[in-house]
Amino acid sequence: MKKLLSLLFVSALMINSVNAQELVSKKGFKILPEAGDYSLGFNAVPLVDLALNFANIMVNTGQTAQHLGYVNGFNQVIVGKYFMSETMAIRGKIGINTARNSNTSYFDDPKDVFANPLDPEKWGEIKDVKVVSNSTIVLSGGVEYRRGHNRLQGFYGGEALLGFNMASAKNTWGVEMNQEAITNGYTNGDGSTLSGRILSTSAGTAITFGVRGFAGVEYFFAPKMSIAGEFGWGLGLKTTPRGKSVVENWTSANAVEEKETKGNAKGSGFGLQVDNGFGQNLLPSAALTVNFHF
Repeated sequence: MKKLLSLLFVSALMINSVNAQELVSKKGFKILPEAGDYSLGFNAVPLVDLALNFANIMVNTGQTAQHLGYVNGFNQVIVGKYFMSETMAIRGKIGINTARNSNTSYFDDPKDVFANPLDPEKWGEIKDVKVVSNSTIVLSGGVEYRRGHNRLQGFYGGEALLGFNMASAKNTWGVEMNQEAITNGYTNGDGSTLSGRILSTSAGTAITFGVRGFAGVEYFFAPKMSIAGEFGWGLGLKTTPRGKSVVENWTSANAVEEKETKGNAKGSGFGLQVDNGFGQNLLPSAALTVNFHF
């Protein structure tokens, strides 16, 4: 009896020893993430396109490699994780995207043309400038739980999303609006009249808020390197403000007046969606990522 108990005890120790062994490569490198590790994830769809271009499978050169696509609304964000333990990680995403486009139109100074209609050599050049700006800020945070013992890991969890989008435009007109310009019928570079011209427009700040549950699988093809696919459901709210515009007018009192006008419409959206988000990328849903842990 004592021998049997001793045999069972030794067997249990051996089993625990085997289970406790870490998954390592042939060179001894740990394959799976562990507590204290950080992770960066990137859109894996371009890698799929590259592979299809290389293999040229069924004449598909990669242009249609869209599903699973990257998380809608998160094409240009930094995706990171911090592993609190081997089975739990904190997820975060941040994206700050800005664009500023300036268009300049050059034309003859109408004042010079009016004063010297037959002598182009005396015509100066002025310009109208239009600057359009767009900014998008995306923040997301959540918790991810994992399970699995080999290279294939399953994960699930939830995250919250907060996004802001701003758009505006500003016009700088070359012809000054004054009594002389109005009397002589000067125009802007595009031929439009001076009175009633737009100085600036602003769409206001559109705000997106949502929560999302997700589940997926991750395969570690090399130590601390993996490719993952996930799928999720999102519940979210998106608001679009009225915006405003500022117009420059010539009044009956022969003076310049700037008038601010609110936009004609505003809106909001609310919904529970899966696969392709809600509205205009309100909530991210499907993703294919390549991840690096360190």
